[in-house]
Amino acid sequence: MISFGNRIEMLVDDYLLEKTENVSFRKAEPKALGKVLGFDEPWEGLGSLGLTIFEDDENIKCYYRGFPNGASDQDERQTSCLAVSKDGIRFARVPINRISYDGITENNILRMDTYCHNFAPFYDANPACRPEERYKAIGGKWEEGGVHVFGSPDGICWHEMADGPVITKGAFDSMNMAFWNPHTGLYHAYTRYFDKTMKSEVMPMGCRGIQSCTSEDFVHWTEPVYNEYAEGSPIDQLYTNATRPVPGAEHILVSIPMRFQEKRKKITDYEGNPYGAGGVSDCVLMTSRDGVYWDRRVKDAWISGSLYTHEWTQRCFIPLGGIIARGENFYYYVMQNYMWDDDGIFAYSLPKYRLISLYADGDGGSFTTKELRFESDGIFLNYSTSAYGYVKVTVLDEEGHELFVSDEIYGNELSHKLCVEGLHGKCGRLRIELKEAHLYALGSEMV
Repeated sequence: MISFGNRIEMLVDDYLLEKTENVSFRKAEPKALGKVLGFDEPWEGLGSLGLTIFEDDENIKCYYRGFPNGASDQDERQTSCLAVSKDGIRFARVPINRISYDGITENNILRMDTYCHNFAPFYDANPACRPEERYKAIGGKWEEGGVHVFGSPDGICWHEMADGPVITKGAFDSMNMAFWNPHTGLYHAYTRYFDKTMKSEVMPMGCRGIQSCTSEDFVHWTEPVYNEYAEGSPIDQLYTNATRPVPGAEHILVSIPMRFQEKRKKITDYEGNPYGAGGVSDCVLMTSRDGVYWDRRVKDAWISGSLYTHEWTQRCFIPLGGIIARGENFYYYVMQNYMWDDDGIFAYSLPKYRLISLYADGDGGSFTTKELRFESDGIFLNYSTSAYGYVKVTVLDEEGHELFVSDEIYGNELSHKLCVEGLHGKCGRLRIELKEAHLYALGSEMV
């Protein structure tokens, strides 16, 4: 039996569903907000890219890689840089002014070394976190022996927390991510590996995939576990992962990997691609409740290339790790136009908790939930309809008798409340009818 009403349940999978009729899952289309940070400083050459973004007690922090023009992944002049924002749209570089880059000391550089290739910080909300390690990060590739862990009291001055790499099984030459998960009470790390059993002409190194580890202290980690997917899920090269808990619904993890089609070459002759590297990419959306089994309910691209040709070259659309809640919206951030002179970090928005919906067209449809234990008299709905559409909710008791039937609900609301007097403590099901309507989430209040 599922406890219901004490948290937000996004309709991204079949967790709540017992029976469906004429409804289908639909992805929400993110709204493009444009470039929020361009890479135009001398230390931000072609190959710079965004890594993580999060909010702490002061502001929104964006960490990104500065990459020298023409450099390799092992160039010692790679930098980790910091920009901040109050609104998630206008970012300003932080004048750290501690490290000289080609004689320039007025800059926003935190560190300069090979770890900066994929140095990915986050704010640690673990109540037991030591103040001197309130900010944590992972970084490192094959060449450094694997993933290294770092701590900082302020997000600027960093120290290594262990003597050497702490995760050594994997590939790691990617944007690896880590975070504190308040739902599990553990640290989670998501890194790259290659499935070498799938080597082919199309995938000469094997298939790029995602694996995870957990830790109680950020230093000692479990053995990596490969992501698992439902039978019939597409086999794609998932180049990055950008995995994070959903703010306010942390029991659900969302991952927005960059999906790489390695052998396609649309445009290869341009300044930022002197060796003619191929590949085109987009990004996809998937969710998980346990961090290992991932649901790709929506199999097609979440964000893909437009008419702009710079979006059809190698390694475009690299999502940053992080979701920022602002007002009624979630902001997501994606690195675009990789290796072009107009590259940068671009923002996208969606209304809160609207990643995927259950949808019914004009013929109508319905679904019935599994058995629930109601933890509140209130049922909140995150929905949208057409002018002719509606959502209608029926509460059924344990024997299937109707306890409550709502009116037709129409409009577009993030948190519509139904109050069912005496429902708290009872068990039963919900039967929800939809017509020209999307239902994104239900459960507790969502604003």
